[in-house]
Amino acid sequence: MVPMVGGAYGSPPRCTATGSRRLSTRAGRPDPGSWEAPAVSPGDDDARSVAGRGRLGGRSLAPVAGTFAAFGLFMGAWTVATPEVERALGGGPARLGLVMSAALVVASGVNTVGGTLAERRGTTAALRGALVAWAVALGVGAVLPAPWGVAAGIVVVLSLGGAVDVIANVAATAGLADRPGHLVRLHAVFNLGGAAGTVVVGVLLAVAGAAGWRWAWVVVAVLVVGVVVVTAGVHLPAGGAGSAVRFSDGMRELRSQRLVPVAVALALAAVVEGGVNTWGVLQLRGQLDAGLLVGAGGAFVGYLVAVTARLSVSRVETAAAARRAVIGGTVLAAVGLVVLATVSQTIVAAAGLVLAAGGVSVCWPLLMSEVGRGRERPGVLVGAVTTFGYLGSVIGPGLVGAVSGAIGVPAGLLVLAGAAIAVAALVGARRGMR
Repeated sequence: MVPMVGGAYGSPPRCTATGSRRLSTRAGRPDPGSWEAPAVSPGDDDARSVAGRGRLGGRSLAPVAGTFAAFGLFMGAWTVATPEVERALGGGPARLGLVMSAALVVASGVNTVGGTLAERRGTTAALRGALVAWAVALGVGAVLPAPWGVAAGIVVVLSLGGAVDVIANVAATAGLADRPGHLVRLHAVFNLGGAAGTVVVGVLLAVAGAAGWRWAWVVVAVLVVGVVVVTAGVHLPAGGAGSAVRFSDGMRELRSQRLVPVAVALALAAVVEGGVNTWGVLQLRGQLDAGLLVGAGGAFVGYLVAVTARLSVSRVETAAAARRAVIGGTVLAAVGLVVLATVSQTIVAAAGLVLAAGGVSVCWPLLMSEVGRGRERPGVLVGAVTTFGYLGSVIGPGLVGAVSGAIGVPAGLLVLAGAAIAVAALVGARRGMR
């Protein structure tokens, strides 16, 4: 849940202070005073742009890498501790799904605001403010009482996490959209963080019992503060203030650029990825009575497989190759979900969880690269697309929770498998991806 370069309107980027500027391509350098990052050729040092190697006072994606790691840590902890959170809420899978749907309704709206904010204020200031707000929400949410305090904490934490997610994706897409393989590699940092999160929360649950997930939120909050402090001098791609745009501009641009099918595919992929994170381990630990070690171990291996899957497509440089990778990944995810839903042997079911997590992990960055391709300021457009993703996630938990509560968790997992096949069908039908 795990675990989005020309102006967004096909015109040169604009700066409110100096009017319209066009990025010069001579020697890969911008016009004097331009706020846009220099163009980077595929042969340049990618590690510098992705991980921010060298001094942190310049322009790099180091804050994005740190944000992805922290968000992954949070989602890894959430994946393993879902049964404890469900018990704290009371009401079984249906209430968990309802609370998550409420959280993601708010998050979808926050995403649109986040994309617009990234365009207006620039990704640098927007990401810093969102990270600080998220850290505060995590710290407060960790101490709220059950059940309704926990519910409120989940809504606020997931909503602000959505803002962090979209702004980080805007910066990443602005820097790497024309090199989808490198964008996938950067997103693999999220999965590394997720693997670490499964270990951290597993240890905390073993030591602190049911309150372990609360301590995990505190750990994430501390990490987020560390990211803000350590990367204080970094300027992100699309980091300067941009043009004044309206919230509706992104949706209108999606239609004009014929990107609505990509947005719908992203929404369904988000349903699957979030469902694997939440309901997959719930099936292992809650329905199949697997112990904490098997549940956390399955999630840990799943995140590592997702890292491997994303690195395996890191050489993808064309939209056609990205389409094939998305189709293959979603088909594998569907197979894994069917195994998880229908096989009662815990080790085999855990293998299904691993397959599903690895398969769906390639979808988000590759679909996001298609949206941002050729755009220097993708903030509003990325915000609109991620709003679709979160709206899909709104439908997903409620639908899967309702099906799981009425029929059983395996039936909910089969719903997710159907969504994965739908992603493959939508992407396969999009012949316009070059």
